[in-house]
Amino acid sequence: MKVCGAVTALWIGVWVGAAPVYGQTPVQLEASCVGAGGSARLCTGAAIAAQALQAQVGLLAGTGVEVPGTATTLGTRIGGGPRLAFSVRAGLVDMSFPDLSDPLVTSEAGAVATTIHGRVSAGIFDGFQLMPTVGGFLSVDVFGQASLLFLPEDEGLSEGARSYSAGVRVGVLREGFTVPGVSVSVAKRFPDDLAYLADGGPAMIDLAPGVTAYRATVGKDLFAVEWLGGIGYEEYDGTVTIDVADTGGSGGRVQFSSPLRSDRLMYFAGASTTIGILLTLSIEAGWAEGFDDTPGWDGPHDPAAHTLFGGLSARFTL
Repeated sequence: MKVCGAVTALWIGVWVGAAPVYGQTPVQLEASCVGAGGSARLCTGAAIAAQALQAQVGLLAGTGVEVPGTATTLGTRIGGGPRLAFSVRAGLVDMSFPDLSDPLVTSEAGAVATTIHGRVSAGIFDGFQLMPTVGGFLSVDVFGQASLLFLPEDEGLSEGARSYSAGVRVGVLREGFTVPGVSVSVAKRFPDDLAYLADGGPAMIDLAPGVTAYRATVGKDLFAVEWLGGIGYEEYDGTVTIDVADTGGSGGRVQFSSPLRSDRLMYFAGASTTIGILLTLSIEAGWAEGFDDTPGWDGPHDPAAHTLFGGLSARFTL
């Protein structure tokens, strides 16, 4: 009962911490920028760029499956102690956003950004047996992650950043001979602040991003390879500060800050194999959906375009 109570408290705490914060949409952000006296073209481009960067950095901070290489919760060790897993993931995200170094915003900037995730996961509850061959119902893992984000400096982004994540994964089914492994998770990510064209330009952006990430994953071992697939939902929130040239062309500037919030679905698939007993190697790839089109925007960057991502992982389970 003590374990169940601790699990319940942790689950509630993560969900409360993951509650979304009200914020403006890019269309509202653009209207606020224009209303403050900013150039309409730059305001639109800056609002779209802020949304794109917020989401792409959020995705870089945590790509596909939360515990690499498996859809099944870890479970506990014999005797009831937590089962531990240590993993390292090298990931990448194909970033793209409007080029705000051009006052007419006639081009698109972007590059492949990379990341390294170090994660510790612990299985703290085995769950319940539903029938002789079906178990793991409501089993629980907790996890924490520290990440290094390598952003494309030559595109005007800050040189690099860190991110920290914490979350809970709950088992629906433990993989067995007749059933796949199924789990759901929620995580909160805290990337460092990000600057775009901080050294000066027609428009400059500062972002303080936050991410709430939900995942549902299913996997099954076939011919010594575990195949998995999943769907995710991510909520991006935080504060954006936009600094743009004014409409008069006199060299004046308009600066304001506002909350910014958006969300999107993502899809991923992967495969893993275990070498010996402790080491699991895995690969994954996926894409995240785009966002709604912005009325009146005819620039080269398409807000509705998908974002591709992938990764390679190694996990040691004790």
